[in-house]
Formats: sequence, C-alpha cells, structure tokens
Amino acid sequence: GNRSDHFNAGFHMNFAWNFFDKNVEVFKTNHSALGLYSTHLNEYNPVPAGAQKLRFTSNHDKDAWENTPLGFFGGKNASLSAFVITAFMGGVPLIYNGQEVGCPVKLPFFSKYPINWTTNPDMLLKYKLFMQIRKDHVALRIGSIENYSTNDVVTFKRKEGTDEVLILANTRNASKTYFLPPQLQNSSWMDASNNTPLTLSSSLNLLPFEYKILVKL
Repeated sequence: GNRSDHFNAGFHMNFAWNFFDKNVEVFKTNHSALGLYSTHLNEYNPVPAGAQKLRFTSNHDKDAWENTPLGFFGGKNASLSAFVITAFMGGVPLIYNGQEVGCPVKLPFFSKYPINWTTNPDMLLKYKLFMQIRKDHVALRIGSIENYSTNDVVTFKRKEGTDEVLILANTRNASKTYFLPPQLQNSSWMDASNNTPLTLSSSLNLLPFEYKILVKL
C-alpha cells in the first residue's frame, strides 16, 4: 500500500501508487508532464527522514490483472522513457519480472508462466545501463532535485556535491523541441547512454519518447 501510517508502524518503504497513476496519465492520456514533479513532492511530504517510496512502472498486481508496461505506457520506447523518469526522479526503483525484456504477456499470479528471457535483448541492455548509472552516481540516489519540466518533456537535475545528472524525457509519441531554461543553456555534459559529449544551447530536439541521461562534465 501507500498509507503514510506504514512508516509510523515501522516500515521504511512503501509503494508509490500515486506516481505510477500520474505517469500513466501523462503518457497515455496527454496529461501535463508537470504533474509528475508535483506528485513526487506530494508523495514525499509525509515520508520521514531515512524512509523511501518504491517507484515502479509495473508490479504483480498491475501486470497480472491489468496490463504490461508496454500496454500501460504505449510500447517499448514509451515504457523505457517512463522508467527513466520513475527510476531517477526519486525513491527506489522496482523492476518486475519480465519488464526488463519487454515481456508482452500479462503474467498470471497464481500459475506458472515461464518468461522468455531472450525477448528484446536491446531492452535488457538498457535496463542494465539504467541501474549501472544509478549505482555510479550518488546524485541519482540522494541528490537534491531541480525541476525544469514542461507540459510534454519531463526535465530535472539531481545534484550531490560535484556529481550532477540531468534527465530529459519526451512523454509524447511525437517529436518535441525543448527550450532550455537559462540555467542549463551553454552547459557541457556527457550522454551516459553512449559516452559522447553534448553541449546544450537554447533548445534540444527530442524524438518520440526519447530520453537523455546527461552527466555534468
């Protein structure tokens, strides 16, 4: 569950249902992407120091009875973009059985259904990369957050000491031009997906559901 009194009872983490619901609204019904950051803040308001929210794009309830991440968010690329937001904005990321290979089948909860782990090896590599990036950068685990999101593009920076990571994620199935705020213009980064340098100017074009994970140089 997601009740705040779980923490009073001694639990150190509970489920971030509100963030999941808002994420689906943004990707599938074109709700403003600005709502994700406000949902993030509202979810953490009652969370005591040292406790966390468990953030997810799938779990046993959703996957068994309703849909897979591919169905919830709109395909492979959309589910990856949604997970980047989920894993890096805050909390502890959950990876549910099969989502890392884009399992297209709802997994029954009370009967055996073997997962084909050879499905979508490209997705598996991306999930491994996401988790390695999170492990390598303390900013993504405990860093402060600055929000620069728009209606269509979720953008935020996490910072801890000299470690800075900038996340941009297009939540739409259409190319979008993101106009950077003055704080981010003319700044130099490394794209963590391919280890290539990138200097941000005044705008950045993002393909449908494209995301970028940028590390400050």
